[in-house]
Amino acid sequence: MTPEEVATLVEFEKSIQWRWTSGDPTGYMDALAEDVTYVDPLAERFVVGREAVRAHFKRIYADAGLSRQEYLDETARVISDDEVLLVFTFNTYQPDDDGGEKLFLSWNMSLIFRKTDGEWLMSHGHLSLRNAWDPDSIPKLRKSWKRTSVGK
Repeated sequence: MTPEEVATLVEFEKSIQWRWTSGDPTGYMDALAEDVTYVDPLAERFVVGREAVRAHFKRIYADAGLSRQEYLDETARVISDDEVLLVFTFNTYQPDDDGGEKLFLSWNMSLIFRKTDGEWLMSHGHLSLRNAWDPDSIPKLRKSWKRTSVGK
């Protein structure tokens, strides 16, 4: 796998993440491999399979009113000729009351993408809150997602 192919994958992931942040979760839904596994602090346990992860996304998705996203410490590791592990810190921001912005939530993310028939599909995703011990992180997370979905 060439550095250009890895860079293309990173840009693809950023584009589907921005779609999610901007109110369109279908980018991730369409980029799921059939055998995807997904670990999310909003799920009671890990989720397995494209349809189950899509259902999870539909259950939790709500517009959190984000204004910006930021990728930090991006690392791409080639696993095989058709798989790449992406690891990064992902910060999200919301507008504040003074016309600026404030950090909303900060995540550590690891995603594995597999190229299948010329298309990148996520075969594994793992999200964790960076500030899980911050007493405001969990309440902010709960407020931003559909409350009925947390823990299901």
